[in-house]
Amino acid sequence: MKILNPANSAAGALPIRETDSLREALAYADVPTLLMVYTQISGDADALDHFAPHIRPQTQGGTQIPEDLQIALREKLFALLTQDPPPSFSPLSDGLMRRMMDVYTGEHVAEEFVPLLLEQSGMTGVQGVDLSSRAKPPEGFKVLVIGSGLSGIALGVKLSEAGYNYEIIERNDEVGGTWYHTRYPGLAVDTPSHFYSYSFELNASWTHWFSRGKENHEYLVHTAAKYGVRDRVTFRHEVVSAVWDEADAKWDVTVRDLESGAETVRRVDVFISAIGFNNRPKSVDIPGHETFKGISMHAAKWDQGIDLSGLRIGVVGTGCSSMQISPIMADTGQHLTIFQRSRHWVMPIPILNQEIPDQLKWALHRIPHYSQWWRLITYWNASDGLYQNVVMDPDWHMPEVSTCQSNEMVRQYLLSHIETHLSDRPDLKDKVVPDYPPGGKRFIMDNDWFQMLKRDDVTLETAGIDRVVENGILTKDGRMIELDAIIYATGYVLADMLAPMHIAGRDGVTIRQLWGSEDPRAHRGLTVPKFPNFFVMSGPGSAPNHGAGVNILAEQQTNMILGCLDLMLNSGARQIEPKQEHFENYNEAADAQLKNMVWAHPRVKSYYQNSKGRLYLSSPWRLVDSWHQSRRPDPAEYDLR
Repeated sequence: MKILNPANSAAGALPIRETDSLREALAYADVPTLLMVYTQISGDADALDHFAPHIRPQTQGGTQIPEDLQIALREKLFALLTQDPPPSFSPLSDGLMRRMMDVYTGEHVAEEFVPLLLEQSGMTGVQGVDLSSRAKPPEGFKVLVIGSGLSGIALGVKLSEAGYNYEIIERNDEVGGTWYHTRYPGLAVDTPSHFYSYSFELNASWTHWFSRGKENHEYLVHTAAKYGVRDRVTFRHEVVSAVWDEADAKWDVTVRDLESGAETVRRVDVFISAIGFNNRPKSVDIPGHETFKGISMHAAKWDQGIDLSGLRIGVVGTGCSSMQISPIMADTGQHLTIFQRSRHWVMPIPILNQEIPDQLKWALHRIPHYSQWWRLITYWNASDGLYQNVVMDPDWHMPEVSTCQSNEMVRQYLLSHIETHLSDRPDLKDKVVPDYPPGGKRFIMDNDWFQMLKRDDVTLETAGIDRVVENGILTKDGRMIELDAIIYATGYVLADMLAPMHIAGRDGVTIRQLWGSEDPRAHRGLTVPKFPNFFVMSGPGSAPNHGAGVNILAEQQTNMILGCLDLMLNSGARQIEPKQEHFENYNEAADAQLKNMVWAHPRVKSYYQNSKGRLYLSSPWRLVDSWHQSRRPDPAEYDLR
């Protein structure tokens, strides 16, 4: 099995001369990961048998390796990494790699997952695709992309590799999307850092296990610059409209300069939206909000020049943004009032705010393949192993509060977490326990939330908001909460995808006519009938809400886009779009499966749903299924002209 050199250029340089640093790193490093490194470099498969009985998933008791085995492994690996001349890297057999994965995860890794894990670990590059069959774009062939966030950058990297001439239109004055324009205090990712990156650009330098917003942005800027994507971005411009010219098989895309207001038209062959999920903050819809005389702002439009010290602060919302902002506001203001609009399950993450020890960062940088194996296990623990928790068992005996046995186990775990922190505050406990199954809404990672709620200078208000007045908020039970500042942590506009752009496809049909204001649909979350050569990244029905992150979605959809362009160009066609029949069949199948998912539970109302309750955002499939499907488009599903 061909394994690429470690993704970080410094890693793999053997022998390692910094022996003191190596000793410290080996003492701190994860032992199963060290076992994988040792096996990969030495080819000594016997070591796997000694460790296998002691490595188990957390749900089965976790890993408990005897101390003597740990010591022996560290000594063997130290000798191997300092050996001069260094050992040669030999190709691994498929059988040995499979065995290593089984031992490392503590469970059997089915064959269907192997190529996905090899790709996502960064060990092999893209899997399941014959790159030699990539189409060569004809001269003058142009691609226009909207958005230079995580998806747009991933797409740009691969468009460049495939030889496409492309331009990215970006409203902001820097790349990074959400991580550029969202800057509230406490901003961080809720996906483990070592997975929240591209498989082709692993990052060994994260400072926290869950990386901070500024660091995420720096990573995206670095990647865009390294791969030449940033040079293809036209900043401070926006797309106003895109109209398909049937006669010439081109998109006429009107672009506005945000500085001068001047509009120009780009005539391109392919038009791609990569604006993502979180690009437009939700407008405040609370009556009277415009009358407030104090400081007010949306979390996604944070004004870093405003000092909130010593103020009476109100935070509206208890979702992900509020979880990160509110504890900081509690330390900043005189008093904090949190206005809860819905209850959320709070997931304990002990390492949420912990920094990564220098010794481990050293291991990730310098020990060959450590970073890649750590990426593999991080992905494995945050992906399809969680799928069973979100599928409703029709025979489950307590369907009101959970969906199946594993979901009930998660519920009991989260209830015990609440009990641990609020057993002395039954008044608060009654306010925060959700009445719906875990996973029905996005989990909130515990940022010392319950400890904060117990503070004397923090109030959790659950009566509901009647209206905002000039000096505060009036609750529905008639009480007046006086405030100096209000922060709206109320999320983003999601259902009204691609608005306010005017996008007109074949026969003049617009995307608004097809979707309305809140019922978007796409074929496999990416393409739309009557809109040739048009792709919607992070489109309807594509969000992997049961696990992992948007980074794997961006890579999957990038591969699918290139596959569609290969199919079109290699066939001599100029247009590609999904057939109406396959579009309808796919969406019917997806809707049918979504009805079996926890997000459709009758007690759940979330931003995953439109006003009629339809789940328009979530993908009902396992990640591995979506990944395999994204390796190449099925020609039978597409019209080529």
